[in-house]
Amino acid sequence: MAHSLITTRKNLSLGLILISLCWTFPLLAQQVQNKTSELGEDQVSAMVERLGDEDFKVRNEAFQDLEKILADDDKAGEMLKKFEQHEDPEISTRISGLLKQHKEQLKLKKALFDLQKQNAKLTIIDQQEDGVVRLDLAGENMARSMDQEKSSHKIKLEITNQSIQTVKVFTLCPHKHKKEGGGNRKNHTKIEPGKSHTCKASWEKRYYLLTDMDDKALGLYLTGEKDAKIVFKGAIADKE
Repeated sequence: MAHSLITTRKNLSLGLILISLCWTFPLLAQQVQNKTSELGEDQVSAMVERLGDEDFKVRNEAFQDLEKILADDDKAGEMLKKFEQHEDPEISTRISGLLKQHKEQLKLKKALFDLQKQNAKLTIIDQQEDGVVRLDLAGENMARSMDQEKSSHKIKLEITNQSIQTVKVFTLCPHKHKKEGGGNRKNHTKIEPGKSHTCKASWEKRYYLLTDMDDKALGLYLTGEKDAKIVFKGAIADKE
């Protein structure tokens, strides 16, 4: 009887401990979360101050850390905006440049999302930081039939042929541009192996198709909103 009573008391004590922990853990978790949030803001401020350090390595590391924070946390942009008016011109300039870069990256992501949403059959193979997107060749006809957005400005585009064959370059004329051969390939230029061609005034957000001399498609590209480069090393089938 005494043993049973002791066991009951132990079980009761254990139950009370478990109940207490159930109440305590969420509170502790909330405190840790709040503390982490506060430390995060402090760390961001410290990184910002390091942007004005005399040591280039320290400045560069701080810039890279802030880039990562912006990529991982959408709210970080708002946190950094207040430092655009920093009393140190060096820090102010770097923060402004960082936020501008982040804004362009978000714009590119949105453009890619809109493109995929517009037509899921256009498969993206690769994307560059300058906004150029390489598409699956199967999407050529789909790209030609799309109603492209009205162009607002021109960009400089450099196309380099690093393959072992001469390639033709075509622009894909929007379907609605009937006077310009809407919906068809529009001959642009020819590039020999190891050579480059520069379009000093090409419209942004335009499709470019590279073919061999027999007009067989080799590469399909979509430019972005700023100056860009296309480096062609060969068709995907050639294990570029």
